[in-house]
Amino acid sequence: MGAFLEYSGVPRSTAYRWKQEVEWWLVDGPQEMERLRRELDEERRAFERSAAAVGFGDLREPAREGAFVVTAAVLGNSDTEVAHLLALGGGRRLSHQTIHRIVEAASARARRAFEGWFAGVGEVAAADEVFLGQRPLLLMVEPRSLLISGAVLAERRRAEDWEPVFAAMEALERVVADRGQGIAAGAKEAGVERGADLWHLLARGRRWLGSFETACWRKLESAYGDGSKAKACEVALGEFDFLKALFGRIRGAFDYTTPDGRLNTAGRARGVVEEALAAMGQTERGRRLAVELCGLRDPRAFAHLEVLEAGLARLGLEHVGPGRKATLARLVAETVAWRRHDKTPVHELAQASSGSLADRVELAVLGVVDLAVRSSSSVEGVNARVRLVQVARKRLSEDFIYLLAVYHNMKPFGRGSIRVGRTPAQLAGVELPTHNWLALLDLTVDAAGQAAAEAA
Repeated sequence: MGAFLEYSGVPRSTAYRWKQEVEWWLVDGPQEMERLRRELDEERRAFERSAAAVGFGDLREPAREGAFVVTAAVLGNSDTEVAHLLALGGGRRLSHQTIHRIVEAASARARRAFEGWFAGVGEVAAADEVFLGQRPLLLMVEPRSLLISGAVLAERRRAEDWEPVFAAMEALERVVADRGQGIAAGAKEAGVERGADLWHLLARGRRWLGSFETACWRKLESAYGDGSKAKACEVALGEFDFLKALFGRIRGAFDYTTPDGRLNTAGRARGVVEEALAAMGQTERGRRLAVELCGLRDPRAFAHLEVLEAGLARLGLEHVGPGRKATLARLVAETVAWRRHDKTPVHELAQASSGSLADRVELAVLGVVDLAVRSSSSVEGVNARVRLVQVARKRLSEDFIYLLAVYHNMKPFGRGSIRVGRTPAQLAGVELPTHNWLALLDLTVDAAGQAAAEAA
């Protein structure tokens, strides 16, 4: 044996490892294979039970097979993974090319469903751009309900690319977005008012202050025992506290109400911001922070206050008494605080109202507050969802974006959300013929076929 190994050039250690593997397969291999087979059968049965629990049932039926394929794709599985899951659940073994054709057909139906039911819903929208590979995607989200009201995949992100999106949304009065030039120019050409996103405008100042604070504490730790250095670090920390207080004043300038219990106005907010920025100019570090916050001088940063002021002025709420502005300010502050934890649509609240004067006042104020949106953060969460699906599926067509949008708009929010149990479509007041998103795709196809037959 040794001579054979030497002649063949196989090391003795390799031959010994081969011998061990052969012995294992002869002795323990059959039992291990049986164990793995039992585990696979149990996983398959568990998968079939899960599929049946969510309404898919027997995946060998063509209708349920297609529904499963489309749902698995929307949840962020590649075509190959969807084929494997389908086979695991007892369905047919389809090629990933067949899976792709099923998904593309559903995506084409989803485009028609989206354009028929969700496109352009809402008077205000949060907008943001996200790149899917080399192509930019513009997403529009109704802030209160998180309903996707617009989605366009373009070659570039210029004004001429985004202007038709805004122009097609007939009910849209205002869009809230970051400082993207394409969005700003497109909204302007379409005649849609734009509000600046305050989170992005304040983020640079927050980051700068955080870096300054960290540097101060590190220097203070390194100066332990050195009196002169420690004193210099304490001076820097005092400057940090001074700048932090000014930053707090700027951030509070954009609140809906003032600290003294009055309604805030765009003019007052501009004055507070200018005073704070001027005070920052007293020190070198303060001037650096002021440069980071220079975007707050943009008039669009105060758009939400202008909307609030104009909306309340139109209501003519003189009936609230002598201290009308103070009383109204408290009502607005309470409404804003309540709205953060309850997203019930105004029309549903109106149906449950007793019709009293107090109820009518609160509903009117709530309607104005819903329009006075100051952040586009609502669209960021939807963007994150799209990115997760892109990572799994690599390339997303524009039709598939609409498939994602229809699924998102009709999927109830889960536990942990303040919108739990409700769908974005319900919160936005969209009346649909069905609450099943796959059934809506089929109804859209039937309606399109009927319209074509009537036209012929």
